Amino acid sequence: MRNAIDIDIQIDPSCAEPKVIIRAERMTPEIDNIVHAIESATNNAYPIVTAYSGDTMVLLSQREIIRVYLENRKLIAWTDRGGFVARGTLAEMEAVLDRSRFLRISRSELINLYRVSSFDFSLSGTIQVRFDDGSVSWVARRYVRAIQKTLGLV
Repeated sequence: MRNAIDIDIQIDPSCAEPKVIIRAERMTPEIDNIVHAIESATNNAYPIVTAYSGDTMVLLSQREIIRVYLENRKLIAWTDRGGFVARGTLAEMEAVLDRSRFLRISRSELINLYRVSSFDFSLSGTIQVRFDDGSVSWVARRYVRAIQKTLGLV
């Protein structure tokens, strides 16, 4: 990797919110550091999520969480590093998470829209959600309409 980074700024009056796009051959620690620096600079009001792997507490940024779901009465925050047990209820977690990023797809699951690679509408009455890590989940029937509305399909 070069020591210099090519930065291109485009001013667009029709763009209400700033959007940062990083193009790279692959994810690297340097790119992860850039993303972290941008998030820190924006005074992100969304806190780090604390979770546990056994007796070890881990700090999860909201951008690394793929989904949060209930499994055997435990709240699991799933990431590329695996699942971590979070404390509290799903409703409490939903209140802490960024509402523009996370969406409820069932009574027991929240998903990070930024980590979704595709939605499959081919099955009648439900939606399959495929994440960028290859995992899959399903939207409960009662949440299908809300997902369609969020995606601008209704």
